[in-house]
Amino acid sequence: MAILLLLLLYKFFHGTFEYEKVTRFEMVLIPAYSLLMMVITLKEDSSLGKIMASIMLLILGVLIGLFQLSGIRIKTTGQVDKYQRPIVLVKRNWSYLIGWIIVFILIILFSAHYHPTLNHHDIIDELFTEIIRDLFAIAYLNIKNEWFVWVLNVATSFTYDIFLAIHHPLIRQAIRRHH
Repeated sequence: MAILLLLLLYKFFHGTFEYEKVTRFEMVLIPAYSLLMMVITLKEDSSLGKIMASIMLLILGVLIGLFQLSGIRIKTTGQVDKYQRPIVLVKRNWSYLIGWIIVFILIILFSAHYHPTLNHHDIIDELFTEIIRDLFAIAYLNIKNEWFVWVLNVATSFTYDIFLAIHHPLIRQAIRRHH
């Protein structure tokens, strides 16, 4: 498992500095699914403490999402997809990676708070899960997460995606619905 984790870490870190195609699935459907899952998991236990923690995480997540945008690079290919939408490429860079690490640390801190028996195996499992989710967006639909993971994901992904779409018309065109 250690070798697999190292290979995935390498792929994740390396991919952060390469251009990747912007997709509607990652920029629209994943954040919408995360929002739905956040609401569902928060409804299970809507205590005052959890609501206050959620508000704090939403604020932190927005700030992290804005920070992650600071180093982004965008490139157009001049090509269109089968739905006549422009193909746009994004390179996330250091700011995204640093933001991702901050989110991971927050997840571990909240996990330790809500699950005092958290050990190093749990942390490695969480790292593995987070890398899989980032490398393979479809994994969001299969992985069970705690409420605080969904809250952070909603805040960071909506901030990141909305600001990209607002400030870059070609990205907005690349993720629009096809007719």
